[in-house]
Amino acid sequence: MTPTQRIVRDARYGRTAAVSALTLLTLVAATGCSQDSPDEKPAKGIVLDLGGEIAVLEEFDSKPEIVGYRPEGTETLDTYRLTSPSQLQSGDIVGIRDGGAVAISPAEPGKATLLAQATAWFPSVDAAKVWTVTEQARAIACPGDEVPTTVRARYTITEHETSGRPARRVLPLPCGVQPVAQTTGGIVAQQTTHDEAVSGTATRARTSVVILDKSGAVGSIVAKNSTVVAALADRIIWRPDDCAGGSCTKVYNTQTKKSQNAPACEAGDSVGTGLLAAGGRWYATTIRTGSGNRLGVLDLEKSTCRDLGIFSALEQTADVDQELGAMWSGSNLFLLDQRTGELVEHNAPTGRVERRRQPLTVTNGAQVWGALKA
Repeated sequence: MTPTQRIVRDARYGRTAAVSALTLLTLVAATGCSQDSPDEKPAKGIVLDLGGEIAVLEEFDSKPEIVGYRPEGTETLDTYRLTSPSQLQSGDIVGIRDGGAVAISPAEPGKATLLAQATAWFPSVDAAKVWTVTEQARAIACPGDEVPTTVRARYTITEHETSGRPARRVLPLPCGVQPVAQTTGGIVAQQTTHDEAVSGTATRARTSVVILDKSGAVGSIVAKNSTVVAALADRIIWRPDDCAGGSCTKVYNTQTKKSQNAPACEAGDSVGTGLLAAGGRWYATTIRTGSGNRLGVLDLEKSTCRDLGIFSALEQTADVDQELGAMWSGSNLFLLDQRTGELVEHNAPTGRVERRRQPLTVTNGAQVWGALKA
């Protein structure tokens, strides 16, 4: 073999090795780029609603680039605001706006695709589609049905692709069954079982946490006299109605079909309504202490709690999706104080916490919608 042939051979081998290495890295990325993938650097292309204007942060500390301007005459309104916004694993951002479920691409956040008229929505178990929820008044939809007086409506759920294509799956539910989420075990719902007298003629609904079968009927009961706090993937977070303490928060696993206490936090007990990350491993929740509310992230696999400290937005509420605009984008948790404009990003697998150097200028209550997917 001549020197020239040896050089060509070595060059080819080098290219082959490089291609093999690249292929291996690609396969690792494809299989390992899940909701639990570590992320050492802050997210890019963060999409926000600043309270009437849509903005994008190219870098975490960048100046906001306005991509959706405030319409004339809406100085005191937020026409872009989403109810129950969430980012799917596909990258699409979904929420309720003006009585309809809309899908938004983080690459073009100024545009929205109307999926269907809806009062609520939740992601499909594969996090690629969405279920929209519509309701019909009890007097019309439940004639003759013997249901508690606290039942106000009958619900129907419809599965959609975020492209806006016509729906193919529609599932009317029995009266008194309100859908909440889809898990690996099926659709999770709250079933109103009976009324309970409170005082005088006032009554309140008593509900059971249930999982529906494919026909929409109640297939199994997770817990009686209880309320769903959050549900996703193979986890259902629930609380018994008669428990006043935060230590009563329970976690049901749809694979083992068992409930256990939520992971304990050294500072206090988890309270309020929290948010589950895609995959169901990480749960962001308020931690109630004797000196005020703190924010914690529970690892439901390892049964641990990471304390992220005090947030002024949690002074008046225990629900992290209210004044503290919280949003999971993969395994990154974004926290936006809707009063001060402070923005924090936490990567759950690594524990990394980033705090924006300069607060954002917000009005009318701001929201984080997610981040651009690579």
